Amino acid sequence: MKTLNYNSHNFWKLLDNHLSLRELETSSKIDAEVRSIIENVKKYGDDQIIQYSKDFDRISLKINEIKLSDIKKLYSLENLNKDIMESFRLAIKNLKIFHDKQFPQDYEVVNMNATLKSIWKPIDSVGIYIPGGNAIYPSSLIMSVVPAQIAGVKRIVCVTPPSNNFNPYIAFLLDELGINEVYQVGGAQAIAALTFGTNTIKPVNKIFGPGNAYVAAAKKQVFGKVGIDLVAGPSEIIVVADETSNAEWVASDLMAQAEHDEDAQSILITNSKKFGEQVLEKINNLLKLVIKKDIINLSLKKNGLIIVMDDLLLSYKVINKIGPEHLHLQSKQNEDILKNIKNAGGIFLGNYSAEAFGDYIVGTNHVLPTSGASKFSSGLGVLDFMKKSSLVHMNESSFNNLSEHVKNIADVENLDAHKLSVTVRQTKKN
Repeated sequence: MKTLNYNSHNFWKLLDNHLSLRELETSSKIDAEVRSIIENVKKYGDDQIIQYSKDFDRISLKINEIKLSDIKKLYSLENLNKDIMESFRLAIKNLKIFHDKQFPQDYEVVNMNATLKSIWKPIDSVGIYIPGGNAIYPSSLIMSVVPAQIAGVKRIVCVTPPSNNFNPYIAFLLDELGINEVYQVGGAQAIAALTFGTNTIKPVNKIFGPGNAYVAAAKKQVFGKVGIDLVAGPSEIIVVADETSNAEWVASDLMAQAEHDEDAQSILITNSKKFGEQVLEKINNLLKLVIKKDIINLSLKKNGLIIVMDDLLLSYKVINKIGPEHLHLQSKQNEDILKNIKNAGGIFLGNYSAEAFGDYIVGTNHVLPTSGASKFSSGLGVLDFMKKSSLVHMNESSFNNLSEHVKNIADVENLDAHKLSVTVRQTKKN
């Protein structure tokens, strides 16, 4: 991991240089390939999905196999670990408890005898992308489905790459959550199918879920035709710790983020260079205990960073500039630092609040903004699956109260028909 000193005269420039090395830019080659995939799915529908399944997934599908007709056949309760199933059920329960509070309330205002309302409604249909291959994330499935169900979405569609060995825990969760519309299609072609539809797959209104660079590029390209949740980048964490913190615990927190992939970013902010060295030593020791040590090593070498600063109360300046996906405060000054934090997706407070609890079990959502997007967006929640309409109800009294004002503003904007829509109602009474 590189080390930067906050007191360096060119600290901010060095920080910018480090962050820029990791900026996600979809290559023009991928963009062009994705554009072609989308057009082919629009044109040829199911036939093209079957062809892409052969080309990309090395699996031959028949048209009647695109939709998984019976999820129960894909797993056996007897073959699943009962403790793991209970953990998933607890995660679902805790997600419901936390997300239930997010359900918005309609409201009404009566002003100058006009009745105004704000009315929330669920989105009619949503598509949820479930990664396949080496990246199996049952937790991401429940993070998307639970708030969608709380919002009241009637049609929840899941898509996942075809496989000869469908993950039994994914199948169990789909069944547990009551999702009965599941299709074997992955990559950019899945995003195209959800957007434009095929004979087998009806289109949806909004698409959610993480994926590879092709999925991310496809979501960008179809945005506008459908809604999308966000374009997710690699995982990130900033840990703020001092010399009183447990170096081994901090090391494990940095490693937990780094194991996602080599582009993940783990940053430690500390007021002690010696403590930073202790953390590095603990990482070397802990690497012997994990399977993905090569990925962790590469991630920390490429994107890992230790920032040393005399006063941790100033760490908020660095945090707000980066806008991390995850922030873990575990120093003696946690509460004072927290007061100044404006940009962070998920915040974890205290030594015991390992970020993994947020990933899996406590009830907050782990679908969070990355690559600085916490400066303008939030983690996934119930409102992402809803939309609001405004309602205006005028009577003759409120019409008379406000009509002259409408005409005045219409004159300034030179929109005579706007003005006319008022005056014709005034002349009606004569």
